[in-house]
Amino acid sequence: MVRFYIVRHGQTLLNSLDRAQGWADSPLTEAGMQMAADIGQKLKGIDFGVVFTSDMLRAVQTAELILEAGGKSGVPIEKDARLREWCLGCMEAENNAVFIKNVSDWLGGVSSFAELNQRLPDVADVIYEHDTTGMAEPFQTIEERLKATFVDIVQRHGMEENTNILIVTHAFAIKTIFHLFAPKQLGKVGKVKNASVSRLVFENEIFFLEPYIQL
Repeated sequence: MVRFYIVRHGQTLLNSLDRAQGWADSPLTEAGMQMAADIGQKLKGIDFGVVFTSDMLRAVQTAELILEAGGKSGVPIEKDARLREWCLGCMEAENNAVFIKNVSDWLGGVSSFAELNQRLPDVADVIYEHDTTGMAEPFQTIEERLKATFVDIVQRHGMEENTNILIVTHAFAIKTIFHLFAPKQLGKVGKVKNASVSRLVFENEIFFLEPYIQL
C-alpha cells in the first residue's frame, strides 16, 4: 500500500494580495511559513520515504518547512514539474475577482465553486482557449501529466509493503487529482485552502482518495 499525503502550499505573497497564481510564483508569507510548520508538527508521526513537490518556489519552501518542523530534514525532496499548478496564461497574477468573472463569463455564467468544480475540464479549456501567451494547457494535458506522476511514483516506490509519500502541490492541481481519482467528491470540495491535506491511497492496483484529513 502506498499512501500519498497531498498538501497545498502555504499562503504566498500573491495569495495575500488576492491574486490568481498558476505558473507565476511568489514566496511564502510569514503566515504561510507558519502554516507549513503546523502541518509538519501534525504529520510528525508519519514516516515519509520521499517527498515530491512541484518545481515552484512556494511548493518547495512548504515541503522544506514541513520536514524541518517534523524533524525529518533528511528526507529527500524530488522536484517534478508535472506537479505544477495550471498555467493561467494571460490571467497570471490577475485579481481573483476578475479571474473568476472572466472564467464564469466564458462558461456562460457560473454561480458557485461547486459548479466550477463540476465543470473543471471546461474551466481549464476556456482558460486555454482565451490565453494569448501560448503557455496555458488544455485539461487533457494537465490531467495526463498529473496522472503520470502518480503512476511513475508507484512504480518506483510502491514495492514496499507500506510506503508514505508527501506531495506538495497547488489548488487547481489538487482539484484535478480529485477529478482523476474521486470525481464524485469534487463537488463537495469548494475552495482548496492553503496547507490543506488530503490522502490518496494506492492498494490492489487501485487509487482511491480520502478527501480532507482531520489532523
